[in-house]
Amino acid sequence: MYEKIEKTIRMLYSVTILLFIAILSGLVLPVAAAEEANQQMLPVVPNPIPRQYIISQDGSGDFLTIQEGVNAAVDGDILIIYPGIYNENVEIMNKELTLMGISRDVCILQYDTAFYRKVPLTIAAGTVSNLTIYGMDSGVEQAAPTAEEIEKINQELIGDSWERQKNYSGYAVHIDQNFLFGRQLKFENCRIISENSHCVGAGSRGECQIIFEGCELISVGGGSCVYLHDPTTLAVGGTAALIMRNCYLKSYLCPYVMTFQSLAPENRLNLTFQNVRASAVAYEDSNSYRQNNVNTSLEVEALAALEKMGMLYRAGITSSAPAGLVHEMTAEESFEYMEKLENALKTRMISEVLAIDLPEGINYIATPKLETEPTANIWGIPNMLPNPYPIAKHQVLAVINHNNLPAAGWCGMNNAYLTPDSYGNTLIEMNAPVLMP
Repeated sequence: MYEKIEKTIRMLYSVTILLFIAILSGLVLPVAAAEEANQQMLPVVPNPIPRQYIISQDGSGDFLTIQEGVNAAVDGDILIIYPGIYNENVEIMNKELTLMGISRDVCILQYDTAFYRKVPLTIAAGTVSNLTIYGMDSGVEQAAPTAEEIEKINQELIGDSWERQKNYSGYAVHIDQNFLFGRQLKFENCRIISENSHCVGAGSRGECQIIFEGCELISVGGGSCVYLHDPTTLAVGGTAALIMRNCYLKSYLCPYVMTFQSLAPENRLNLTFQNVRASAVAYEDSNSYRQNNVNTSLEVEALAALEKMGMLYRAGITSSAPAGLVHEMTAEESFEYMEKLENALKTRMISEVLAIDLPEGINYIATPKLETEPTANIWGIPNMLPNPYPIAKHQVLAVINHNNLPAAGWCGMNNAYLTPDSYGNTLIEMNAPVLMP
C-alpha cells in the first residue's frame, strides 16, 4: 500500500516539474493570466522591441514615403520623418504607431482635401509629433474615387453611404475608427491647417483620450478647428476625453472655432482645456450661423456689452486675451480684413493667409450697409443650413444635440462636461468658474 502511495506522489511531483518548466518556457499560461488575457481580448504582441524606420525623400532612409513605412510597421513602431513636403494620403488603420517629424517647419504632410475620404492623415491611436499637416484646396480638379473604391467605402459604412459623403470635402486629420476604443491618440507640437473643412474631424470611442499639446490648429476655410462627435453605436461608446494644453486655435473665416455634436446622451465626454489661446471671428450678419446651435452660453454681443461695463471679469468669468475678449471692427475695418483674406486665398499660398493679423480673442466683423438686401451671405461664405429664420445665435462654439434641444451639460450639451482643472484659456466657456473674493 505504501509503495502505491509513494508511486502516486512521485508521479504528481513529475507532472508538477513538467508544468513548471512549461510555464517558464512560455508554453503554458498560468490560469489567472489566461483568464485576464481572455477578458481583455488583447492579441499576442509580436513586436516586443519597437523598430524605428526613417522616412526620407532622398533615398537615405528605409522608405521614400510615409505610407510605405506605415504599411511595413506593426504596433509600437516609430516612423522618423525627415524634412520634405510629402504629398500623400496617409491611412493608418488598426495600428498604434508613432509619427515623429524632425521639425514641423520643414516636415510637411499635405494633400488636396476635395474628397471626404482622401485626406492627409487618417489615424486612430498612437502619437504624432513635430509635423505640419496641411489639408489643401489646390484649385486643381481631383480624380474621384473609382467604382471599386466606392464599393469598398460603402461596405465599411453602417447607416451611411458614399452618396452622402461625396458631398463633403475632407478634414486635414480624420479620426473615426473603432480601433480608438480604450486607446489614446496624442498630437504634440503639430501645426494642422485646413483650407476646406474642419482641421480635425474626430469621432470619439469609449474609454479613449484625444490629446493635443503645443499644437496650432488653423482654419482658413468653411470648417472649424475641431469637430468632435461621439459614436452612434453604444457597443463602442462610453466615456471619452478631449484634452488640449498650450494650443492655439485660429479660425480666419468660419464663425466657429470648435464644433461639438452629441449623437447619444449615454456617451459622456470630459473636456479639459489648459492655456488654449484662440483667435476667432464673429459676424454681425446671421447668415453664417447654424440654426440648430443649442449653445447656452453668452452670445458675442452680450459678451461685448458686459465687457464694456466691466462686469465680465467681476462676475468671475476669465479670459487670457491680453487686450480684451471682443474686438469690434468698424465696417471699414471689416471690409479691409475680408478683402485681405480673399486676396490671400486667391494666391493659394498659405503663408499669405497666415501673415494677416488676427488678434487673440473674438474679432467681431460688422456688416457693410448695402443699398439692397443681399439674398446670400455677403462675404461669400456658404450657408451651413437653409436659413428660414431672421435671427441665429452669434457664438464661436457650436453645440449640436441629437434632439436639437439644449441640456444641462457644458454649453447646453447633453453629454459633455468641463473638468475643474480647465484654466488660462481665451474663450470663457473653456475656463472653469472662478470664485471672486
